[in-house]
Amino acid sequence: IPPCPSSEETPDVAALIRRTEKLLEGSSSIGTFSMTIKTKDWTRSLKLKAWAKGRDYTLIRVLEGGPRETGMMTLKREKQLWNYLPQAGRVMKLPSGMLGDSWMGSDFTNDDLVRGSSLVEDYEAKVLGVEKAGEREVWRIGLTPKPDSPVVWGKVEMLVDRQSCLPVKQVFFDEEGKEARRLEYGDFRQVGWRQFPARMTFIPSDENRQTSILYDQIEFDLDISDDTFGLHRLRQGR
Repeated sequence: IPPCPSSEETPDVAALIRRTEKLLEGSSSIGTFSMTIKTKDWTRSLKLKAWAKGRDYTLIRVLEGGPRETGMMTLKREKQLWNYLPQAGRVMKLPSGMLGDSWMGSDFTNDDLVRGSSLVEDYEAKVLGVEKAGEREVWRIGLTPKPDSPVVWGKVEMLVDRQSCLPVKQVFFDEEGKEARRLEYGDFRQVGWRQFPARMTFIPSDENRQTSILYDQIEFDLDISDDTFGLHRLRQGR
């Protein structure tokens, strides 16, 4: 992982974003977390477990939820995405156009949960300035999509802590430049040698709702077999 630049330096922005993504993802991970969806009328919670290996392989299983949700699984293998629907006992392949769709009615998209896009690979980045975010001094980084990148946002702005290189917030704008949603990071904890934001909250800009995930446990850089991400896992429902 690239080192965090001194707060006095003008950072190599690509290296900074790469470090930020590696801190959040590692080479692989296994974790359990709760997802809570809040609207003005109701609140719904799920308990999930996720296995991830690089950006090509992700498996998510609903451990606890409603009758239709418990046991549901989402699998990503390279550019392909499948859902397992336990009530129907059926595996359904999702078209790539559904990466931007809501996952399980939450404010997280399929793309958010299965690491479909990469800020380093899919966006051009530059430092817009230095500012305060609460008690933190942060870099504000502007990201615009590279030509032909498979992303839905017109631009993204990211606040990164100058001391730790950890993300504090991301703001997503539509193609007309209007703020669409923001992602806030919090509850930073020590996980092995790294600091990790155990809480991540998506907040749509024009709706009275939000979705948070809170990690109970996560381990990074594990030896996970590719077989973990086989389609047979879905067909067996486990």
